[in-house]
Amino acid sequence: MLALALIVTAALRLSAQTLTVKTVADALHVQARGFSFIDGPVLNRFKEGRSVRIDFEMTVLAKPEGPVVRQASQSFTLSFDLWEERFAVSLGGSPPRSISHLRARDAETWCLDNLTMPVTSLGQYGREPFWIRLAYRIQEPAPTGNEAPGERFTLRGLIDRLSRRREEDDLARSIDAGPFRLSN
Repeated sequence: MLALALIVTAALRLSAQTLTVKTVADALHVQARGFSFIDGPVLNRFKEGRSVRIDFEMTVLAKPEGPVVRQASQSFTLSFDLWEERFAVSLGGSPPRSISHLRARDAETWCLDNLTMPVTSLGQYGREPFWIRLAYRIQEPAPTGNEAPGERFTLRGLIDRLSRRREEDDLARSIDAGPFRLSN
């Protein structure tokens, strides 16, 4: 009975995550309904006043298991205004872009809208079926250097570091979908 409940739960989770693609001019965009990354331990970090760097990777595959046709990566830095309970997102690059006063879902959508790949870089896969893998990883912030001497090597610091390992599953996720075909 427990196994059946786990299978049903997993199936509902997968059906709630829907990945679609669209093209705007020469850019391939992904939309991922149900692919949330501002939740759980990540949301707790925001509520503690910490900003978070999220690295995204969009991979175009020739078949569900590969080979890789093309990859695009993009990093975003998100922060949370504790008073207004809204998010700000910044994107490095030239020119840098940023937006603020967003709800969680809108911040997630903005990140995905800014993760693109040139359609022309797909070659024949602009006409042939292809699969997409969308993945993200939350990056641990580097030590600031403002810690007191020996602060990083305390029992509390060790417990915090070990407990973060259990969070790793919540700090990286991916979703695969396909086949897709771009219309001419």
